[in-house]
Amino acid sequence: MPRIGYGSGGRRNIGLDDKERYPMKHPALVHPLALVLALGIALALPLSAVEVGEKAPEWTLADLEGKQVESGKIFKDKIVVLNFWATWCPPCVKEIPDFIKVQSEYEDRDVVFVGISLDRGAGNVAKVKTFYADNKMNYLVVMGDAENEVSKLHGGIRGIPTTFVIGKDGNIASKDVGLLSRAKLLSRIKPLL
Repeated sequence: MPRIGYGSGGRRNIGLDDKERYPMKHPALVHPLALVLALGIALALPLSAVEVGEKAPEWTLADLEGKQVESGKIFKDKIVVLNFWATWCPPCVKEIPDFIKVQSEYEDRDVVFVGISLDRGAGNVAKVKTFYADNKMNYLVVMGDAENEVSKLHGGIRGIPTTFVIGKDGNIASKDVGLLSRAKLLSRIKPLL
């Protein structure tokens, strides 16, 4: 049945009662249908490709000179600190000096740092090269792929910095999203030595 009321500002509203406006012949079906829809959406979304304890995915990306780097060949039997970062990301930039120091201190113990730059746009490689030189970075930096396939392989990188520590066995030992302090970084590396 239509109702007449007054809305904000004293304007007259003529409308239907909620039951007439939104008729439901079978309200018991609402929840199962919503569940089926939600499940369908969840199944369509990519699930995290890797978890701590699982094998790290292999990838091939270009370094700053354009040379292809194959993770499975180069990092075999090494502890790898894999960091997704960008030059425009303040927490990423803040953790780089600690990465440089730890790389220097632990390189003779088979610890290898790799930065995957997620910088995009025209001139991104030149920008990263300049940043690399200006900050005296001493570890490998590769450029993330335009399609973000490597990010997807790692479960989708939803925030940077994101750092994975991968053991000599090739399994992911830890994953940290956000600024990684030197102390926390060392607590991730030392048990793997």
